[in-house]
Amino acid sequence: MKKYIFGIGNPGKRYDKTRHNIGFMVVDELKKLGLKDAALVKPDTFVNQTGKAVREIIESRKPELKDVLVVCDDVNLGFGKLRLRPSGSAGGHHGLESIIASLQDDGFARLRVGVGNETMPADLECFVLEPFNEAEKKEVGQVIERAAAICQAWAKEGFTAAQNQLSRSSNR
Repeated sequence: MKKYIFGIGNPGKRYDKTRHNIGFMVVDELKKLGLKDAALVKPDTFVNQTGKAVREIIESRKPELKDVLVVCDDVNLGFGKLRLRPSGSAGGHHGLESIIASLQDDGFARLRVGVGNETMPADLECFVLEPFNEAEKKEVGQVIERAAAICQAWAKEGFTAAQNQLSRSSNR
């Protein structure tokens, strides 16, 4: 059965380079790399409604949830830190909350990409909808490449291989 990698983000030019769209950026990188071992999906819904699009694909294509990986931003992780889990809670991420509610199941893998920092403002909604700052812009390409390598390992060899890739990458 085919594997699916969903990037979480917001559609539209306005959000292209924002922190909330790092899931989309990772999927774009995987497309550039020519990954053929998984269907790459950027739902055409806003982050908070991602579950509807994911559910439609799951219901029509019928992959097992163990064959689904969701890539999203995480303000609770320092910028550039990556966290891979086989399942679990939404951890406050509204896109993951939407997917879990729509599927009524949290048994899919997720790769969280840290976009937070120690100077995060109290208004997290504005923070995630802003572009990366100048220092982050210098490093975001490498972060996306590391995340894409983990996704490739997951698609080709499974979760354990992805964990091993994460361990080998420099995870701040």
